Parts: sequence; structure tokens; C-alpha cells
Amino acid sequence: MSARSLILTMFTTVLLTLTGAAVAQQVAIPVTPQLRVIIEPNHVLRNGAYVQGQVLLRVLLASPHPFAAIGFTMPEIAGARVITLFPPKTRTIHVYDKIGYAYETRLSLFPEQSGKLIIPPITITGSVTNEAGEREPFDLSNPTVEIPVHPINSALEDSWWMVADAVEISEDWTPEPDQFRVGDTVRRHVSVVAHGVSIEQLPHIEQSANQGYAVVGAWQDGKTDLTKNGMVARLKQTWDLRIQSGDAMYISPIEIRYWDPGADQPAVARLPSKRVEPLARDPEAVRRTLVEVAMTAHRGRRLGALVLLAIPIGACLFLLLVALYTARRSRADLCLLAECGADVGAVNGLAAVLSWSEASFGLRGARALSGLRERLGSAGRDPLEGLQKAVFDGASPAIDTRAVARVIVSTARRERLRALCRRLMTPFAALFQAPRLRLKD
Repeated sequence: MSARSLILTMFTTVLLTLTGAAVAQQVAIPVTPQLRVIIEPNHVLRNGAYVQGQVLLRVLLASPHPFAAIGFTMPEIAGARVITLFPPKTRTIHVYDKIGYAYETRLSLFPEQSGKLIIPPITITGSVTNEAGEREPFDLSNPTVEIPVHPINSALEDSWWMVADAVEISEDWTPEPDQFRVGDTVRRHVSVVAHGVSIEQLPHIEQSANQGYAVVGAWQDGKTDLTKNGMVARLKQTWDLRIQSGDAMYISPIEIRYWDPGADQPAVARLPSKRVEPLARDPEAVRRTLVEVAMTAHRGRRLGALVLLAIPIGACLFLLLVALYTARRSRADLCLLAECGADVGAVNGLAAVLSWSEASFGLRGARALSGLRERLGSAGRDPLEGLQKAVFDGASPAIDTRAVARVIVSTARRERLRALCRRLMTPFAALFQAPRLRLKD
């Protein structure tokens, strides 16, 4: 074997050994069920935690046999805000040629006061199914864990206190700063990604106005992602800036100060100040803007004119429909025409007319005929009087009751239409009446 092959073989062997050791350390397959309560990250075990700083709690139950039953209740942890990253779940693990089973949950703890964070004993009970198919019970618990919690560091007493593993801040512009023009409104997007905190723990970000531009709009969108490595806050802040001057201007910087527990010192995520020289106003763009404004105003005027024109047209159509509905033959009209045939006689014809007048106008009794003559007017008076003479004067010639009924119905329809028109015109007539002057004595 050559020296190169020997070196490559030794390197591969060492790499596989280290990888196997890391896997076995992460999830080892024990001979019997074992419970491990792991505190992460490493700087918490090394230096302790900080107020409002994230502590990861990993509860891991490993077994060489599948679980038949599991009983687990997380104890209350006083003095800390507890967030479940994912609920307990069972999975299969593989370490080389061995197969095991794991029951795991992960939580984020945020201490709310300095001193000691005490995690009470965690107990998991249940049973596993061995190779013979028999159930083997287990009852496992871990000892109490105490974590020292440091107060707010004096280096950040005057700033927003936030403990984060890492903070990333970036920006993008629409359009790009080298394309800014006087009079334009540009948009600045600032994205913040903070590891180990929730969105509520992020400080408020300000975009200060400066000489040459004004802040005309601002909004934000944020969320908190739950990962196996803890909480991740994501914030997107947006501002609209209006370029007011052609002189060189400076976009104010944005800084987020926080405490880095891994380095055990303050840190800052920063967007530096930006110098921008806006371009002159584009005459063509100004012209297009003016044209668009003029066209919008013109469309608005046309729309207003159409609306004003549609109102009287719609009113006329409505009145026409009302008039047609009013002038239609009613049920009483149709009954009168049906009952006044060619040979019904004057007596039956008069009885049909009286029944019609009661149904149409509510006229009954001795004054029915006189009231009906008033309603029908001069056009219907003659046929009605002819019908009366044919009934009460035996010498009168026979009368065509069908023709009388047609005249009465047509006259009644015209009178209903005239009454409708008078009712509709009454409000308008009042508007055009000259005001009456009252002279004082």
C-alpha cells in the first residue's frame, strides 16, 4: 500500500469514528430505557443564562424496544415563560446496524427574573415491548436542574434589552439608490432575523427623516418561527421616502443592539448610513404624470356626467313602469268584461257594474251610482246613464252591456293614471311654487 492510500485510509477511519461517536452521543441506544434531560446551548451550561434569554430544554427518552405506553407530564417551571417548540413524539433511530426508539420533546425557556432557574424533576412512566412480546414497565426521572440567571448587564441598561444568539439585518430598495430622482417616492425594505427571541422581543425600528427626504409611509410584518434549535423572529419593516431635494443626502443608519450570550458581551447589528445623490427630475416622467392626472380627472368628469344623466333616465323608466302597472287591467276589470256579455241584459249588466265599483273604489249602497259618475267623469257618465235608463225605463231600447263595460274599464284606467301623475307631480310642484309673502299689519 502506498503512503497516499495509507493516509487516506487513516483519515477515513478517523472521520467515521468521530461521526459515529457524535451520533451515539446525540441519540445513543441503551440496553434499557434511559431518560436524558439536556440543557442547550453550551454557553448556558458554561456561563449560565440571562434574564429573557432563551434556554433550550430537550427531554429525550431512548429505548432498544418499541414503546407500548408512555405517561409524561411536564412539570411547571416557576419564574420562566415556557414555549413548546414541538410536542412529544416518537421516532425510530438508527446507529450503525442497531435500531432503537426515541420519545422526545423540545421547549424554550425564557427566565423572567435573575437568580436561579429551577427545573423540577421530570418523570416518564410507561412500558416497552421486548423481543418475546412481553411488556416491560419503566419509571424514570431526572434530578432537579438549577441554572444561574444573570440580570440585565449594565452595558445595555440604557438600551432595549434583548438576548439573542445572532441578529441579521439587511435591506433592499425600490428603485435602487443610484436611480433616485427628485420628486419620486422610493421604498426601503429592512429585514431582521433574530435567533433565540420571539417577535415581541424585537425593538421598534425607526426610520428618521433627514435633509433631502421625508418619511410618508411605514408598515411592518413579523412572525416567529419555531425550530428544533429554538425560536427565530423574522421582521420586515417598510418605509416610503419622498425625495425632496437634488442635493446629496444621507439615509440615516439603523442599529439593533443586543446581548450575545455566547460571547458574553454586547453586540450590534447595523445598517450604515448611505450617501445618495438624486438624479434630476425626469421631464418625460413629469409629463406622463400630468397626462395621467388629466386623464383621471377627465374620466371622473365623464363618469359624473353619466351618473347625472342616468338618474333622470332611471327615474323616467321607473315612472313608466309604475304607470304601466297602474294602467293595467285589474282583476275587477276583467270580471266586469267577462260578466257583461252580449245577451246578459241591462239588469245583470248594472249589477255587474255595481259589483265592479265596490271592488274598485269601495262604493256601495244608494250613493254607489252617483259616486261612480263622479269617479268616471264625463267620458263614462253617458254609458252609465244609458245603462240606468235601460233598467228603469221600459220604453228605452236594448243596450249593449259589453260596449258599456269596455267604456267604463277604459275610462277607469285613464282616471287611475291621471291620479298617479298628480300624486307624483305634487312634490315637484311644491318646489317651484313662489314663496308667499306675509305682510305685517
